Order: sequence, then C-alpha cells, then structure tokens
Amino acid sequence: MIVNTKREDLHEGYTYSASGVDVTRNDEFTDYIKEIVTLPPWVMKEPTGYATIIELTTPPIVVTSDGIGSKLLLHLEHGTLNEAAKDLIAMNYNDIICVGGIPKAFVDYLGVHHIDRQHYEFIKALTEELEKINVSLVAGETAELPAIYTQDEWDVAGFCIGTLKQRIPIETIKEGDIIVGIPASGFHSNGWSLIRQILKKENIDLNSLPFDLLTGTKIYSDVSIVFNLVKGIAHVTGGGLSRALRRVLRDNGYNLTIELPEYMKWILSYITFDEALKTFNMGYGMILVTSIENVEEVVAKTNGKIIGNVSSTNNIVVQ
Repeated sequence: MIVNTKREDLHEGYTYSASGVDVTRNDEFTDYIKEIVTLPPWVMKEPTGYATIIELTTPPIVVTSDGIGSKLLLHLEHGTLNEAAKDLIAMNYNDIICVGGIPKAFVDYLGVHHIDRQHYEFIKALTEELEKINVSLVAGETAELPAIYTQDEWDVAGFCIGTLKQRIPIETIKEGDIIVGIPASGFHSNGWSLIRQILKKENIDLNSLPFDLLTGTKIYSDVSIVFNLVKGIAHVTGGGLSRALRRVLRDNGYNLTIELPEYMKWILSYITFDEALKTFNMGYGMILVTSIENVEEVVAKTNGKIIGNVSSTNNIVVQ
C-alpha cells in the first residue's frame, strides 16, 4: 500500500498490540469459530460479517451483537453514561445497517459487582437514546457477579435485532466505483486500550484536549434511505479503516484522499500512520460504495463526502 501524507509521524512507540489487544489473535479465534460451526440452510450468506441474516420469516431477520469495550472505563470515570449508551447502541445498530437491515429491537446484558444507581442511570439513557431512533429495548439480563467484577467495575453488551430491507450486493463492486465516507463523531468505540495507555503514560487531562474525547459513537440511521443506491456499506470498527475497506471491497483496491479531523491529528502525535490506519476510523465512521451514476444522490442524502474510488491497488493521500 502506498501512503502519501503532508506530515511525518512523530512517535513509533505506542501500538495497539503493546496495549494488550492483538487484532490478529482475535481474527484467528474468529476463524476457529467459523471452522467448528456449521451454519444451517436458513442463514443467508453475507460475506462482510457485520450481521447475520436469518431466513425464517418474511422479511428475513437480521441479528448482531457488540459492546463498548474499554472506553466504558473512561465513561465511568467521567460520568458520561449517556455517551456510553450511544456507543452501545451504535456499535450494534450500524452493523445491522451494513447488511441492509432496519434495526427494530434491542437486548442488553449487564455484568456488575452489585446493582447501583449508575446502572439505573445507564438503562434510562439507553432507553431514551433507543426511542430517538425507533428501536425498543425488549429484553435483557443483569447479573451481579462480585466474584468476577470489582466494586467499581462493570461491563455491558448489546444485541440488536432487525428486519432485512434490502440485501447489499457487494459482489457487484468493480473498479471505477466511488467510495463515499460519512464523518465519524470521534474515535467511536474501538482502539481504546491504546488511547487509554497514551492518556496514562503521557499524563493527559481530557479537559485539555481541543475536542470531546468521550463523545458517543455516531448512529448512522440515515444510511437506510440509500440502500437501493449503494453496492457496499462498511462500519469502520475493529481493525480500523483498512479492515473496513477489506471487508466490503474484498479483492479490490482503493484510491483515497482523506482529511484528518482534530482527534486523528492528535493521536498521530503518538502513533504511526500505519498503526492508526489499522486501529482507528481516520475520521470516517461509515464507508459507502456506489456507482458514478448514483454518487451525487448518495452524498446528498447521507451528508457524506467522496473520498476515493475502487481500483486495483491501494493508495491513500492525506490532505
């Protein structure tokens, strides 16, 4: 891959793997699960892996699951539970969108030391945010596990259920198609073990940053209105922008010209560009692939921006 930038990376010491998270190890475990699981015939083939399409009903059901990750530790420390609720919803909602589904129902799992006032506050925020996007909290489980969690620790996972509106035909993507990036609200909910390590070792006060580090993940509810105009949709999550592009483009390459927002410029003061590319969203939380004929309408309806095109090689230019 060729990368052209107008700046030089200042640090090489901080990496995601050194912070304790190995994306390759995670991929290997996922591959193992795929090897030992036999999918029934009523599961529709969906190559991106963002969500599973179940053909037991008309329309088919779409399901997925995800969590907030270690960003939750900072939310707890700084009392930003409303933003945590947005994170949990978006990490599931956006994945359903990627396969052409419309999210309808949400289920949560809370693992806690003991039920406390903050859990009431979190569930209240969760239901309020879900109502804004027409999704209902229909079930859940709360487990008090003092043998697993310390007094101040807890974790939460979400499960989202939707219905398939339109299958996204990523097999039709070809060279010359246009890549549209929709801006992210911030780092979203990936790479936080690395971010937390930088904050701790560099003794950084969150209030000193020129942006809101803990703002919740953007919920891309508007993307469903362009299902019939796109060939591929990628939620930029684990593995960063590079992995998201691979998931939707498969064997195709890309030519990109991107602009880095303030938060990405900040993180690039501590990590290399390559590390950022495989860890963070680089400023774009959702990627759409569409034809030249449809791109203007897609951009207008999603507030996205043309950032490149599908090609035979990989090239990124940073403005």
